[in-house]
Amino acid sequence: DNPRIEVIDGEATFVDATYLSVRTADGERQLEAARTFIDTGSVPALPDIPGADGKRVYTSESLLDVKILPERTVIVGAGYVGLEFASLFADFGVDVTVLQSGEDFLPREDADMARAVRENFEQRGIKLMLGAQVKSLEDDVAQVLVIADVDGKEVRLPGDFALVATGRRPATDGLNLEAAGVQVDRRGAIVTDEHLRTTAPNIWALGDVAGGLQFTYISLDDSRIVKEDVLGDGARTTANRGTVPYSVFLDPPFSRAGMTEQEARDAGFDVKVAKLPAAAIPKAQLLHKPTGLLKAVVDADTGRILGAHLFCEESYEMINTVKLAMDAGLPYQVLRDAVYTHPTMSEAFNDLFAQVG
Repeated sequence: DNPRIEVIDGEATFVDATYLSVRTADGERQLEAARTFIDTGSVPALPDIPGADGKRVYTSESLLDVKILPERTVIVGAGYVGLEFASLFADFGVDVTVLQSGEDFLPREDADMARAVRENFEQRGIKLMLGAQVKSLEDDVAQVLVIADVDGKEVRLPGDFALVATGRRPATDGLNLEAAGVQVDRRGAIVTDEHLRTTAPNIWALGDVAGGLQFTYISLDDSRIVKEDVLGDGARTTANRGTVPYSVFLDPPFSRAGMTEQEARDAGFDVKVAKLPAAAIPKAQLLHKPTGLLKAVVDADTGRILGAHLFCEESYEMINTVKLAMDAGLPYQVLRDAVYTHPTMSEAFNDLFAQVG
């Protein structure tokens, strides 16, 4: 215990930029703060669909408390969270249907990788319904019915329960940010500069509530940026923290750092591409996980790695090596010619980057 730190369990509301009112179990408390740091995170965003709050309809948070394995489930939303749960349930033998409003599957990802993930899902029996407009979710005795329009036709999809995974929104309800002079954008995220300062000079916002990438490690890095701004020289900012890798925990996991091939071409780079099937990696065969595809996007002029897309076992570890190479400005040949331990997934970089051309 640190006598200089007091933890108050309650709900805070700004009175102005320097005063907060906190509602606790013991009553109301008034706090004065020279500096305030908002790190309230995000919450699942429920769509405006009748029945979305039904008793057999879950979010990614409430679903974690379910102890019974369903036979059938319907997932509304084909973002990263929805796809992770779809993959998880499929591994347990659950009949899974995923509904997506848009026509393009994983539209933000490299087209080759989106195709590989979609083919993998279909091979595993996960049903993807694109262009589906969900109209309602209705309780039907011992199941839930997801009613949607698909290609102009009404479909009624039964499930033991439904998961609504349509994104998350910044958790700012009740903070009364306007009273503190803290602005939010049209999505409700707190507006910050590269030092994570809000529009109030003595208030910072970090993590999901600031509307950036919703990853635990981004919130961790945000704390470094704020610490540097308050106690250091402010040199560390959101603009110079380097390439941000991420992993989507499918089976196998998909991990990415940097640009897609199309993004690199659109940015004006002369692009070279390398591809390698996961089945060509000895460790993947050893793990009985030969499914997947690895792809790298390289600047033909400098040899620098512009993007890496790894849909394979242990990609969540491999991507960090590529991120370091990208941040250091190393040419792809460094990873191509490095000596790796065997058998490992990382040694696939020898073969992957040998395909650059």
